[in-house]
Amino acid sequence: MAESTYKKKLKVLHVTSELTPIAKAGGLGDVVGFLPKELAREYHIEIRIMMPKYKIIDLNKFPAEEIMRDLKIQMPNARWQKISVWKTFLPETIVPIYLIDSPKFFPEMSVYRHRIEGLSRTFSYFYLSWMALKLIKAIDWHPDVIHCHDGMIGMIPKWLRTTLRNDNFFKPIASLLTVHNLNHQPKIELSEPKYLGLKRKDFGKLRKFLRKDEINIMAETIDNADMVNTVSPTYAREVLTRRYGAGLNRLLKLHKKKFTGILNGIDYSNFDPRDNPDTPVKYRLDSLDKKVENKLILQKKFGLTVSPDLPLICVVSRLSAQKGLDLIEEVLKELMDMGAQFIILGSGLEKIEKIFIKAEKKYPESVEAEMRFDANLAQTIYAGSDMMLMPSRFEPCGLSQIIAMRFGTIPIVRKTGGLADTVRDGYTGFVFNHYDKNAFLWVLRRAVDVYYNQKEHWRWMQMNAMKKDFSWKASAKKYIWLYKKAIANHKKYLEEQKKEQEKNVKT
Repeated sequence: MAESTYKKKLKVLHVTSELTPIAKAGGLGDVVGFLPKELAREYHIEIRIMMPKYKIIDLNKFPAEEIMRDLKIQMPNARWQKISVWKTFLPETIVPIYLIDSPKFFPEMSVYRHRIEGLSRTFSYFYLSWMALKLIKAIDWHPDVIHCHDGMIGMIPKWLRTTLRNDNFFKPIASLLTVHNLNHQPKIELSEPKYLGLKRKDFGKLRKFLRKDEINIMAETIDNADMVNTVSPTYAREVLTRRYGAGLNRLLKLHKKKFTGILNGIDYSNFDPRDNPDTPVKYRLDSLDKKVENKLILQKKFGLTVSPDLPLICVVSRLSAQKGLDLIEEVLKELMDMGAQFIILGSGLEKIEKIFIKAEKKYPESVEAEMRFDANLAQTIYAGSDMMLMPSRFEPCGLSQIIAMRFGTIPIVRKTGGLADTVRDGYTGFVFNHYDKNAFLWVLRRAVDVYYNQKEHWRWMQMNAMKKDFSWKASAKKYIWLYKKAIANHKKYLEEQKKEQEKNVKT
């Protein structure tokens, strides 16, 4: 085949700590579960995924075949480690997932509670990253780009530019870091680089830049990756500021040319009121009146006052300080005075759980607090609620507001991160700017007023929300551009390194 007609297939390796639906803990898992599916469906690309073989993975539901047993890998600290490798496939695709079986590093029945005694918390994931690098060499599969998800996988770009820089197998490989949440920054002690096969001085540049007596692996990843992105355009702009940059805004500004934001997508096949199995009464745009039947079912289920007229407001969220739940606590009495009902589903900080358990006892006919995670119940709540609250302090992307819109449930959000990119005030939802009680209460009163007194406008907003398309198709196209940009940047880096070496030889 002539070179002009031949198009090389792009090869991308995703290394991740979680993946929906095999082992999910949060939004990161959704990205790795759905982005590769869309990429494989739409583009000339070969994708493989590597992640831990957690004990919680159901091999009856996700059958896996052991393809390697007792593979000996020399770890970065020079010790040898045996691993086994299992192979399964991303559901509904032929994308292979390699499950790295290392009980020593991943002994728990969970996703993120693994710890190697005597070392900083995320060493299990640093070692996963090393094992992934060694595994692609063992199977002789050469990706063009390694896509690293968050700082816990962040040693890959560092090793590619240090320990492995002279290895001809790894030298051509570009790296991409996706920052799912900049506040999650793995750090290690100054005594620990030796366990990564490096020396303290290998981290000296950024320690001096950040003025810290610790080593920030997220910072190292940003510095060494060929491209960096985060999960919404607005969040990408916000983290360049001191307020949202979590101490890394100066570093991100330094690397602004290789940093961008791409909005997360969503797989609507899981969130469609027309056929969602957890939606008791199915409905669509032309039968939106049926949505109220789901509200009546929800009210009855939780012992709330059963009425089609009362506004039912929900929260489906991880219970953390980020999510702005303190604002909801401050306005709860006013919501009750407006005649609203409130349901919250989620788990997290105990002190936040106690707030809403107490509220449920105080307003038993108007408040329901389900302090647990239940993905099925979440769909039922979206289907039956009129509004959904998301007053986040910051929000890299957020999916709850996107899911709510597909169910015709109007989101009320703060203008930050992905919430600013997805919700349009007065058209698909209600938006407020300042993080304070008065601003939040003002937007709530606006929303409840429209619900009670402007029925036609409310229905128009519901239909607008249901029509919005945040599927992965548009975002996947941008990731193809990102991969190609990472490859180009890496080639430029190699050329600069070569020139530097030639200059050193001459002098």
